[in-house]
Amino acid sequence: MTPPQTGNVSTNYESGGYLQSIPKDPWGNSYYYQSDGNSYVLKSFGADGQEGGEGKNADIEGSQQ
Repeated sequence: MTPPQTGNVSTNYESGGYLQSIPKDPWGNSYYYQSDGNSYVLKSFGADGQEGGEGKNADIEGSQQ
């Protein structure tokens, strides 16, 4: 991981980042993460690993605006 170069740049970014590895979602799939340095979206695409879906296949999203 590298510190952001634009937007809300941290003044105390931990050398080497904060995570040694990126965890998988509960179904073993990669999370979707998007950030512009000021806000972010973090998603799990559910059990099927595909965008959309219902029930256990529904997307789970967290965001900060």
